[in-house]
Amino acid sequence: MRTISAALLGVGAALSLLAHASTAIPDPTDATASVPAVTVQSAFDGYKSWQDGEAPSWQQLNRAVAPARGATGTTHGQQPGGAAAGKPGHQHGGESQ
Repeated sequence: MRTISAALLGVGAALSLLAHASTAIPDPTDATASVPAVTVQSAFDGYKSWQDGEAPSWQQLNRAVAPARGATGTTHGQQPGGAAAGKPGHQHGGESQ
């Protein structure tokens, strides 16, 4: 118990000495009072922006996924396996044959 009391008294004495050693705060109403320089670290220090790499254009992407011309085997006005296969085609508006 004596050790704790002695430690507390020592800390109290040291704090009172430190309180007298602190610098005086300048009067806030005095415009000519010198103030310490303020240095603030920016939140963006060391920030590296994210950037896209080289990407193909939308035209190149469309060409890459589009089927090749003529790959389906159909042409305009002709059904696959229709008249070309030797079967009679279907005609609209005429009498049945």
